Amino acid sequence: MEGKNNMGFYATHFIYDGVSSSTYGLRISSLGGDTENPGADVELITQSVYRKPANYLLGVRQSPPLTIPVTITVETELSATESSRISKWLFGREDYKKLQIIQPDMQYVYYNCIFTNPTLIRYGGIIRGYNANIVCDSPFAWEFPSRISYTYDTYMVNQNITINNTSDVVDYIYPIIEFQSNAFGGYLEIINKSDNRRLFSITGLNPLKYYRVDNNIQTATELTSGENYVPNMKGNNYKWFRYINGINNLNITGTINYISFINHFPKKVS
Repeated sequence: MEGKNNMGFYATHFIYDGVSSSTYGLRISSLGGDTENPGADVELITQSVYRKPANYLLGVRQSPPLTIPVTITVETELSATESSRISKWLFGREDYKKLQIIQPDMQYVYYNCIFTNPTLIRYGGIIRGYNANIVCDSPFAWEFPSRISYTYDTYMVNQNITINNTSDVVDYIYPIIEFQSNAFGGYLEIINKSDNRRLFSITGLNPLKYYRVDNNIQTATELTSGENYVPNMKGNNYKWFRYINGINNLNITGTINYISFINHFPKKVS
């Protein structure tokens, strides 16, 4: 599939895997050229039925991962030793790393990506930089994770809150929840009134313990002991907590001292 990459960043510094490009005097550019994969597309999952003229749409899958061609240059020149160090830092990595572009309209997002297909840029035998592709882990960039927290000083919590899911994915988002049980132990319930009153619940909480529920990878753990608390969700048929797109009106009840929602939203950057 061919398409235009409109995600322009122009001769700007960047940070990759925690290292700033200014260490080497490098700047990165993506000038909106052609790319094999513009990202943020969907793959249709369909089923054909005998003697029916139309396919049934069973769902969609966010696909394919975002690919962006980039040019990385230095103002003067790079020695062979400097180029070797840069190549070791940027290229041939075996896992996705965070790439942050240092310009005002991209300060809240990053790409989780690997640099691929690097080629040297030379002028008259002088090394001036590299052409490469960045290949991301998804069709989107990512907002940096943010935490929304609430603290309580009561035996039984009963609070209504609102969380805005600003994700650019129309599908559900499954955040991380961290909380501490109070001195009485007991349970936590969250009703998402915006999601057909979908109920998340976890019971059998021990007093004054810290818990982490990763609803995306479906784990529930008591943090001190590492004890698995997924079985404690069976009373509600193991329904994991999720957001719909946009405003989510939630009702929180339970015997807890505090709760945090850790949000990590995918974003289209254009």
